[in-house]
Amino acid sequence: MGKFLEAAEIILKRAGRPLGVKDLTDRALESRLLESSGGKTPSQTMKAKLSVDIKQKGDKSHFKRVAPGVFAVRDSSAEEYKSPGFAKKVASDSEVLVFPVKRLRQAGWFHGIVTPPGRYVSLLDFKTTAFMSRIEAETNPAYKQVISYVLIRKSGSLLRFVRGGYSSAQAFLKGRYCIGFGGHVERHDLRYSLFDQFDSGYKNSIFRELSEELRLPPESLTEERLSYLGVLNDDSSFVGKLHFAFVHLLDLDDCRLPHTASKLKREKSINKLKWISIPNLGNEFERYEYWSKLCIQKLYSAAVKIKCKITPVHNFKLSKHASVIAVVGTIGSGKTEISRLLESSFEYEVISTGKLVEEILGISITEIGRTAVQNLAQKFIESRSGPTELATAIVSRIQGSKKNKFVIDGLRNLRTFEAFKANLGRKIALIYVESTVDNAYEFYKSRENNNLTFNEFIDILQHGVEREIPEFMRLANVIVYNHGTKHSYNQTVSHYFKDELG
Repeated sequence: MGKFLEAAEIILKRAGRPLGVKDLTDRALESRLLESSGGKTPSQTMKAKLSVDIKQKGDKSHFKRVAPGVFAVRDSSAEEYKSPGFAKKVASDSEVLVFPVKRLRQAGWFHGIVTPPGRYVSLLDFKTTAFMSRIEAETNPAYKQVISYVLIRKSGSLLRFVRGGYSSAQAFLKGRYCIGFGGHVERHDLRYSLFDQFDSGYKNSIFRELSEELRLPPESLTEERLSYLGVLNDDSSFVGKLHFAFVHLLDLDDCRLPHTASKLKREKSINKLKWISIPNLGNEFERYEYWSKLCIQKLYSAAVKIKCKITPVHNFKLSKHASVIAVVGTIGSGKTEISRLLESSFEYEVISTGKLVEEILGISITEIGRTAVQNLAQKFIESRSGPTELATAIVSRIQGSKKNKFVIDGLRNLRTFEAFKANLGRKIALIYVESTVDNAYEFYKSRENNNLTFNEFIDILQHGVEREIPEFMRLANVIVYNHGTKHSYNQTVSHYFKDELG
């Protein structure tokens, strides 16, 4: 993973504005540009590294301090704040293998996993790849970084781990499981042999990465044991758009290994190693990172049963907070289905925040379209008075109703939620509905009965007005993991509400 300075430059360029060191570090951890194990203080390390760089290099540093604990890239318009720093050496930049995004378009764009890799192996051809500064690669969406993603199997089980502790990142990133080992292709992986001309050093990088991460016997790291499963492309997030993975299986069936998986650990960031039988991969599906979820769904769907799961926070009882329920989730997550269920089966009145915004602004989604509504809604909610105005409208709707139970559907802004809680003066239960983007896409298409393409759906999902929605997850009293079939989802939420609300 990247050094602190590399990560800082990437995150600050993405943000386009100065960031406090805690926010900067959290974003770097979330984007997997840094790794942290529990008990360490990565934000203090980040602050020290930036201070050292500014102190040693002065105006030649890529960074500047604009306030105590707040940093920006050097070419930012923010005024520099002068402060004494530390004195320490800094590491040089690294280079990683990339190919132009247009090459993927020519080969055939897709989302998810394609098996077998077929024509996509040509993306590794030495004639069309290049090595690029990690900092530039992490901020340049015209290129895809090549990643190896290796599943390790023995006796019908896959090796699973947790990469880093994420102790300083958002709560929902803690303890994410992963079944893919590997990483970037670095310049020194290219040794200019005849075979390297065809794959730009890619195969060399696989065995280097595995050797760095795990204590595997040398005889296990052979091409005979390694097979292609497919290729993985994920344009559902900014980080995903910058990477393209080749998915492999390393078969260790007849290889002698330690009795306990933990003894395979070599790299500090590889934690909680454990062999998981393939049928059991669905038992904690909600805890896997997205790429691992894609692999489980695509490669092991016949053996793995994935179900919807509902997880309240410790000691929380919905029955004691039942008069006002806020349901939050991204478009297509299934939040609206929960609101409709509470309305039809439990006599709740649904208050749609989206419709309230349309009323306040005097617009209609049926007349001007979703994108135009999103643009106007974003301008409204980012204004000084917008969140308070919407919160007041929600409270007024509640106070003016003859009903005594309400479900607030579609909150998108944290300031609105805080203002709503303060103005209402009653307990509010917050339910967050989480779903993978591919499931959300299918859910949304079936509900809206349209032919929306995946890219069009991503444009809707990633609009600025939607960007705060994932932040609600850390505040939720109840998390609904909408994984599996629509039938499983409807059945699970129906049983939960019957048990809680009678």
